[in-house]
Amino acid sequence: MDWLHEANLKASGVILNAGAYTHTSIALLDAVKSIDIPSIELHLSNPAARETFRHTSYLSKGVNGVICGFGADGYLLALDAMRRLIEKRRTK
Repeated sequence: MDWLHEANLKASGVILNAGAYTHTSIALLDAVKSIDIPSIELHLSNPAARETFRHTSYLSKGVNGVICGFGADGYLLALDAMRRLIEKRRTK
């Protein structure tokens, strides 16, 4: 949570692979909702294709978008998406 608040002051955006905290942490959701920079939730696997408890993401309720199921390529997709979010924000 501290890292997210610090990123809010030092970064242009956040790409977050929260692992199991995605499905269990309301505190993480609150921290993401409190920042004013774009945020993307990232999963290497597809949570919807896994155990039922992984089908619910608290985190997705507070981020700009979710990328999942593309393995390590998901990070490249997230970087491209983040670039676009930041560019849109700068042109407003």
